[in-house]
Amino acid sequence: MENFALLDSLKKKPFIADLPLCTVLMEDKEFPWILLIPRRSNVVQINQLTEEDQIQLVREINVSSNIMEKLFVTDRLNVAAIGNKTPQLHIHIISRTQNDSLWPETVWGQKMEILQERNLIERREKLINSFAQESIKFFQRD
Repeated sequence: MENFALLDSLKKKPFIADLPLCTVLMEDKEFPWILLIPRRSNVVQINQLTEEDQIQLVREINVSSNIMEKLFVTDRLNVAAIGNKTPQLHIHIISRTQNDSLWPETVWGQKMEILQERNLIERREKLINSFAQESIKFFQRD
């Protein structure tokens, strides 16, 4: 087993699920926003993953994107692996609408509202339940 650890800045984010490759965490911002972090040590870029892990990552991004579109009103999904400030490979998946406070600008470097505790709990529970159901369907091992 690989000696994987989340960076301290990622450990503070609410946990949603463990998929076969990635840990899923949630941002507490006004937009529905999750992070997929491949559980691989010393990897900061997608091309540093093995080919098998790259394929699995795409599958997990697809499943996660479908969950986000199913749970939240979404005009556009923003999917990105930037990592300039957090040097551990992580993929952002953000549900955006044309009516959101920053549309059509990107979220990077913008001031955003933090979710109120009640809304944070509700959003987290919806995500946890959906990931549990989808994990059974898509990642079940024979």
